[in-house]
Amino acid sequence: MAFKEIKGQEKVIRILQREVATSSLPGAYLFVGPRGVGKKLTALTFAKVLNCKRKGVDSCEECSSCQKINHLNHPNVRIISGEEESIKIEQIRSLKRETGYRIYEGRKRVWIIEEAGKLSLEASNSLLKILEEPPPDTLFILIIQTLEDVLPTIRSRCQIIRFSPLSSREIEKILREKFSLNPQNISLIGKLSRGSMEEALLLVKEEEIFKKRDIILNNLTRDLSIEEIMKISKEWVNYSPQEWERMLNIIFFWFRDLLMLKCKKSNFFINLDKIEQLKKEGKKYSFKKIKEIIELIEKVKFYLKSNVTPRLTFEYMWLKLLEGENISPQR
Repeated sequence: MAFKEIKGQEKVIRILQREVATSSLPGAYLFVGPRGVGKKLTALTFAKVLNCKRKGVDSCEECSSCQKINHLNHPNVRIISGEEESIKIEQIRSLKRETGYRIYEGRKRVWIIEEAGKLSLEASNSLLKILEEPPPDTLFILIIQTLEDVLPTIRSRCQIIRFSPLSSREIEKILREKFSLNPQNISLIGKLSRGSMEEALLLVKEEEIFKKRDIILNNLTRDLSIEEIMKISKEWVNYSPQEWERMLNIIFFWFRDLLMLKCKKSNFFINLDKIEQLKKEGKKYSFKKIKEIIELIEKVKFYLKSNVTPRLTFEYMWLKLLEGENISPQR
């Protein structure tokens, strides 16, 4: 894939192309941004541009160099990832040895360190020594989600390139081009993916998410007993943090739609296939209650990220969701 085909990261691509055109490349880049927004894809495409035989600001996708990188068998391009839970010092030492070899094919050696946050302390210090005096024919690209994932000393020796989440509109456009899906499902996936194309593709494959939505929305409309709330909370504990985020977003977007309904802005609905149900449920909630529920969901997300006991958090949430008009989460 060439730069011109990468969606949603136009600002990043302009920066990289300008630096290729002016031959002003640093020794190392830090690609920072959420999971699934194109950091690794952009890094590989950048490697193709730097070694493409046509020597332009985009890859031709036709020369032998571009083809080899596409198949991950170009001698100048390496992807380093963690063995099990970490990137070990032996892997960085191996890179250091290879930087001393002469380049026999292409123009630039590109080492892509995927999930650089997994660098062990020893590996980080070994890499730091390389970055202090980077070889002129070698470029390092470190991929992370947040700047705190790597040591400050490593950050200071890299040019930081920030990747943004894709807009839901961009994700929906890509999904329409690639898949024959129900337009209403595309809209929901576009929002639930939270700007991550990787997450959107997982949701396309996981039809279970729509069944979960129906179960969650059904529970919101029922007068659940304490026993049922305890059972639901126990079931939710068995899901992964990523699945918690999805299910909480289902609730968040439901009440966001109810808010849009109150504001008479139905053209902004996310749950387009549930309009009649929204109209029915909208009669049960005031503006104040909807606002407090939305704040509650954000608070639950914070609790889970702060390692508060998940089961207690979900029990608290469901009790608050299903109690009367005076929802007032404890501070």
